[in-house]
Amino acid sequence: MVSRLLSVITALALLVLTVQSGRTVSGYISRAPDLVRVEGDLSDTERTIVVSVVNEAMSTGDAINPSDLQARIADIDWIRAVTVRRNWPNSVHVAVNRELPTVRWGFDGYLNGKGDVLSMAEKYQRNLPLVNATSSDSVASMRLFKTFSTVVGRSGLRIVELDESSVAGWTVTFDNGLSVVTGKTDVLNRLRRFVCVYEEVLQGNEDHVVKADARYPSGVAIEWDEEISTLVASRGL
Repeated sequence: MVSRLLSVITALALLVLTVQSGRTVSGYISRAPDLVRVEGDLSDTERTIVVSVVNEAMSTGDAINPSDLQARIADIDWIRAVTVRRNWPNSVHVAVNRELPTVRWGFDGYLNGKGDVLSMAEKYQRNLPLVNATSSDSVASMRLFKTFSTVVGRSGLRIVELDESSVAGWTVTFDNGLSVVTGKTDVLNRLRRFVCVYEEVLQGNEDHVVKADARYPSGVAIEWDEEISTLVASRGL
């Protein structure tokens, strides 16, 4: 009889403890967090934007649903990845990775390595290459920029601008001041021919090149400045 009574008392005690624990957890889940921590390699402007999204989610005074908050932050254009988790006793931890632009796109946009258009929170002051396109989309333009960069990289050339016009097609400008027009078709082979001419003739004489045009079936036209033109003429070449 005593044993049975002890069993009943123990069961009731466990029931009370379970109910109380449930209330504690329920209170933890259902109330707004006391602390929200935002971490990530962000500028002041970018951090302010993320915090404002968090504050907006908290403004109702209700509990923060980590999945919902994660989705809201992920909607920011320049966010690459975000994780949100609740920590005991009542805080929220937000970890953010931002997109890093690879090139400038037009006047005020940026592209990542996949060609996605980004509207960054602030202007990037780095020496990012500029890509302009009149008819090609961002993905195709980024793919061409990467391919061109690989082709010219072995010669020590670095692309600072890739511009597409409806008349001349693609024009590539390098950090040493040289530009070459590759046109609209067979642009990769034309650029390769230019690289060969650069390695054999132009390297070291960049300051005397006015224009380079690779829109020819099997060659590259080079327009020299007056100094070189006069020298060539005087030698009867």
